[in-house]
Amino acid sequence: MAQDPRALLAKADKAAASAQGGFSFFGGRQEKLESAADLYTQAANAFRMNKLGREAGQAFEKAAEIQLKINEPDDAANTHVEAYKAYKKDDPSAAARVLEKAISHYTLKGNFRRAATHQQNLAELFELELGDIKRAIDAYELAGDWFQGDNAEALANKVFLKVADLAALEQMYPKAIERYEGVARSSAGNNLMKWSLKDYFLKAGICHMAAGDKIAAKRALESYTEMDITFPSTRECQLLQSIIEAVDQGDDEAFSDTVFQYDQLSKLDKWKTTMLLRVKETIINEDDLA
Repeated sequence: MAQDPRALLAKADKAAASAQGGFSFFGGRQEKLESAADLYTQAANAFRMNKLGREAGQAFEKAAEIQLKINEPDDAANTHVEAYKAYKKDDPSAAARVLEKAISHYTLKGNFRRAATHQQNLAELFELELGDIKRAIDAYELAGDWFQGDNAEALANKVFLKVADLAALEQMYPKAIERYEGVARSSAGNNLMKWSLKDYFLKAGICHMAAGDKIAAKRALESYTEMDITFPSTRECQLLQSIIEAVDQGDDEAFSDTVFQYDQLSKLDKWKTTMLLRVKETIINEDDLA
């Protein structure tokens, strides 16, 4: 039978309070605090079993606070991670707060791989639970830097692509282009990653066009061909060339036809559809100004 989480919490509170009185014949302060931390953890897990995430998170936080008092910072960091998991759905703001505490500990210890993983979790929290895209971008970018610093290039590239996708949707085009092209350069010499270059080039090129910079888009197309000699033969390159030409000529019908034909063979995802509509709007806006 599962233990009553509130009864465990009351026992933990009592143990923590008794430790404030200093030494007693029934155990020293250290032992009482260790007992209180253990009881808070038990209470937190019992709350979790009852699907009470906020209460579980609060109990984990109390356990972590005591673990810091008794000089167990590694345990406190791990407990803060458990608090993040408990809070995640019920109280995402609290989840972000406690996860940042754990990340701070891991960076101080020089454990950047673990810090990067949790920084990525923090970014996902900002993006998916809190809807704070700007903070999500910053958090993903920092996670990518830490992965890169730990020589985890594949993990860094995955996170940098997330930065690029979100930045583009937020109209932060220079940042998006920088990240797409950076990942492309990083992947160019990797036989397992080379097949993805055409998609990175297409996305970066679309960002140039969405920003209204046709000259930069043409220059970028030339540089992509130099980076990957197979790129000109791909549908992605042909699409990019065709939309640049359609924008040059102010022909929104040609633009729509080109995109439709590409979509018949390679289904456009939501990101590409959104961004290509922005590019088409640049043609329509120019027509309105003419």
